[in-house]
Amino acid sequence: MVVVLKVRQYGAFGVYRPDGEPIQLGAKHQALMALLITAEDGIRTRAFLEHTLWSFAQPEQAKASLRTALSTLRKHIGPSASTALVANRERVTLDLGMIETENDPARGDFMEGFELPHEHVFAQWLNEMRSQSVQPQVAPQDPPWAPRDRSRVILDELLPSIAVLPFVQRSPGSSTAPLGSILSEELSRQLSRSQAFSVTSYMASRQFSLDAVRPAEVSSVAGVSYLVSGSVFINGHDFITQIDLHDAHREKVIWSREFRGALSDLLMGQSGALRDATGQIGQTVVGEAVRLVSFRPLSNLANHTLLMAAIVMMQSSHRDQFEKSNEILDTLMEREMHHPVVLTWAGIWHVMRVQKGLSTDRHKSTLMAENLANAALAQDPAFSLAHTLKGMIASYLTFDFDNAQYSYDKALQDNPNEALALLLKGATRAMQNHPDEGLRLTEAARKLTPLGPQRYYFDSLAASVNLAARNYDRAIELADQSLQENDSYPATLRTKAIALQMSGRVDEARHVVENLMRVTPDFSLSRYMQEHAAAFTPSGQDWASALREAGVPE
Repeated sequence: MVVVLKVRQYGAFGVYRPDGEPIQLGAKHQALMALLITAEDGIRTRAFLEHTLWSFAQPEQAKASLRTALSTLRKHIGPSASTALVANRERVTLDLGMIETENDPARGDFMEGFELPHEHVFAQWLNEMRSQSVQPQVAPQDPPWAPRDRSRVILDELLPSIAVLPFVQRSPGSSTAPLGSILSEELSRQLSRSQAFSVTSYMASRQFSLDAVRPAEVSSVAGVSYLVSGSVFINGHDFITQIDLHDAHREKVIWSREFRGALSDLLMGQSGALRDATGQIGQTVVGEAVRLVSFRPLSNLANHTLLMAAIVMMQSSHRDQFEKSNEILDTLMEREMHHPVVLTWAGIWHVMRVQKGLSTDRHKSTLMAENLANAALAQDPAFSLAHTLKGMIASYLTFDFDNAQYSYDKALQDNPNEALALLLKGATRAMQNHPDEGLRLTEAARKLTPLGPQRYYFDSLAASVNLAARNYDRAIELADQSLQENDSYPATLRTKAIALQMSGRVDEARHVVENLMRVTPDFSLSRYMQEHAAAFTPSGQDWASALREAGVPE
C-alpha cells in the first residue's frame, strides 16, 4: 500500500510527507495524530478523543472542536494523505497501513518535551505511554515540588486565549489600506498589556484570510477561545471602528459595538477608544466566568474561567462572594498547586481579607500571604505579580514602606505595565510624603486595564493619593466613581469622609461616616490608628481628627 505520511514518535514528535518534508501542525493536531497512530487498528471513538483533548469543554463545544480539528488536519496533510483519515458519527479511523512510523526509543522519550498545558487527561495518557517505553538511559526527573522555569509563559497557562484578526478599512481607500492593520495590531497590544488574556501574536493572526476563514478554524490552529474582528472608517481626523467579539468554539458573535477615537492618538499608541474596547472585552469574558461558577460544578470548568471568576469575586462587596472566591482558588490550587499565578492570587486574597475587615487574626493572615508570595517566587523569582503581593503585604499589613517600595520596583523591572504595582507604588510614595509622584503613578495605573482588583479599587487608592496631595475635590470625585461600583468599600468611605470634612462640607462628611459605620459597625479611631497604613503618613493625625469631627467614635 502507498505510504502517504511518515510519523516520528520518539524524540521530537513529527509528521512528514513521504519525501521527508515536515508538516507544520499545531499542538492539538499533533496530539490527535499521536492518539490515532497508537490506537489498535488506528481506531478511536469520538467520545474518547473529545474527552482526552478537550476535557474541560462542554460536550457540544468538544464535539465542535473535534470536527474543526479534523477538518484543519486534513487541510494540513493534503488531499492524498487525507484518504487515510476517515470519520463517521461514532469513531475516527487512521489507516495505519498508509502510515510509516519511526519507532526508535533510542531517540528519546515518546513525544519528548511535548505537553498540552490545559489538558490533564491527555497528560495522563502521555505519561502512561512514556512509562511503557524502554529507554536505554533515563534522565533524572525533578521532583514535582521543584521550581520550574515558567518565565514569560506562566500567565498563558491560566488566562483565556484571544486573537485579533486583521481589520478591514472600508472607507476611504481599498481593503489593503494600512489603517486596519495598524488598528488591529494596537488592539492586540492593548489586550496584552491588560494581562487579562493570553494574546496570540498579531503577526500570527495575519495568516488568516478574512474572506474565507471561519472562527472555529482560527481557534483550532491558534488555540484561542475568543476572536476579535472588525472594520474601520475614517471620518475627518477621527476613526470609527466596528468591533465584533466572537466565541470561537461556538462560532457565535457575542457582541458588536462601535468605538470612535482620534487618528493621532491611534498612531501614537494612546487610543482611549481602544482602551475602552479592551475593557469591554475583558468585562464580557469576566462576566461569563462569574456566571458559569454560579451554577456549574467548579470541577467542570476550565482553569481560566476559575481564575477570572476568583479575581472578580474577591473584589465583591458581598461577603459570600468573597468567601466563594476562596473556594474557587482552592479548586485551582488542587489542580495547579505550584503555579505562581494561583499562589499569588491566593496570597492577595489574604491581604484583602484584612483590608475588608474580615480577618479575625491579622498576624495569621500576614503569615499566610507571605508564605504564598514566597512560594510563588520560588517557582519564578522574576514574577512581577508576586513581587507586587510582597509590596502589598509591606504596605498594608506590616507598614514597612521601604520594603514595599523595593518590592514594587522589582515588579516593575520585570513588567513596566504591571498596573497593580504602579498603583500601589503610587499610594506608597504618597504615604512617604511624595504626593506628586504618587499622583503620576496612580494616573498611569488607571490608564491600564488591570487584571487585578477592579476599577473601584484603583479609583479608591487614587482618591487616597489625591487626599494626601490635598486635592480634595479630585479625591471626592474619584471616591464617588469608586462608590458607584462598590458602595460599601470602607477605605473609599473613609477617604471621602476625610476629604469632605477637610473641605468644610461637614454635613456631607457626617452622612458618609453614617454609611461607614453601617458597613463596619465596630470601626473606631483607635482601630484606624492601629490597623490602617494611612495613620502612618505625615497627614495621618489630621485625617484622624477629621474622622473624629465627622462622628467616628474613639
